[in-house]
Amino acid sequence: MGIKIFEDLRREIVDRNLCNLCGACLAVCTANNVNALTIHENRPQYNETTPQIQKCLECGICYLICGQIPELNEVIEAKYGAKPPLGSYKYLTIARTTDLTIQEKAQDGGIVTSILKYLLEKNFVDGVIVNQSIEDWNSVPKLITSSEELVQTAGTRYTAIPAVQELGNYRKLNLENPRLAFVGTPCQVQTIRKMQALQVRPGIFVKYLIGLFCMENFDYRTLMKEKLQNELKINLNEIKKLNIKKNFFITLKNGEQIEIPLNELKHLVRENCHYCTDFTNIYADISVGGIGAPQGYSTVLIRTEEGGQLFTNLLLERRIEEFTAEPNNVTQTKAKILSLIKKLGQTKYENGQKTKSRLNKNGDDR
Repeated sequence: MGIKIFEDLRREIVDRNLCNLCGACLAVCTANNVNALTIHENRPQYNETTPQIQKCLECGICYLICGQIPELNEVIEAKYGAKPPLGSYKYLTIARTTDLTIQEKAQDGGIVTSILKYLLEKNFVDGVIVNQSIEDWNSVPKLITSSEELVQTAGTRYTAIPAVQELGNYRKLNLENPRLAFVGTPCQVQTIRKMQALQVRPGIFVKYLIGLFCMENFDYRTLMKEKLQNELKINLNEIKKLNIKKNFFITLKNGEQIEIPLNELKHLVRENCHYCTDFTNIYADISVGGIGAPQGYSTVLIRTEEGGQLFTNLLLERRIEEFTAEPNNVTQTKAKILSLIKKLGQTKYENGQKTKSRLNKNGDDR
């Protein structure tokens, strides 16, 4: 069988609404100066302004690194000990930022923003890829190079964007071998690990991967515009924070909080999310989420040596602090969190496996 290329990826994944919209296929194409692909209406496709026959190298890299394609899964699973439901990790902790500015804007404990700020200020990286809000709670991926600009991106948006695509624009930094940090969802982090397994750009430039816990994701139009704005009559400009903890919580700038049962949003979940088996971001250096943590703190899983050293440095410099209480209370809190995320991780794994099994029975040709 010959090399599978983007045309195969389009037929097997994109046309079947299985695309994660991670943007990895565009990232490798752009980073290697091919530019054969673009994204139109949330779907990757050939760039019509640069004819396929002239541009596409038919190298097959975009196919191999796709998170919905099983190739390379065994390679990265073996390297990172990525067994469900939690994957390999060194320890679990509970922490929050000590930066008052970040605390004000943070989703939970502000750990992710504090990590990225530290990396930039210490010159350990040349840039970080983040999710930046633009208007009406819409967002775009952005390559950030300053800590001042970074703080404005704090907080979580629960709508899918092609964040990995922005890695392909590393030449904005005018560096041949930039050092980058990336924060993203499990499907986004997984595809970067696949790039690294193949030793291809731009994945090889990513030095730190900060992963977010993720049960599911939504499309901006259906969630924010149709559900919140049109149906519930919520002014999107008045939203201060969105959070998912058992249910979907909307905090307005005036302090009012609106709770929506997650069951009411199930029909809005992106189709590709039903095939995902990773809740805690098992391929990251550090995984972060708010599940189970006390108010104002984040749950943190340290996974790799790089992640452990980075987290220790932030603690030593007092940029972050761990949850303190009576020793027994800390131990009990961590045990409860671990039990909860194991349960959620197992649920997502089993649901994803069932969905994949149904797809295979219905004639999956991959």
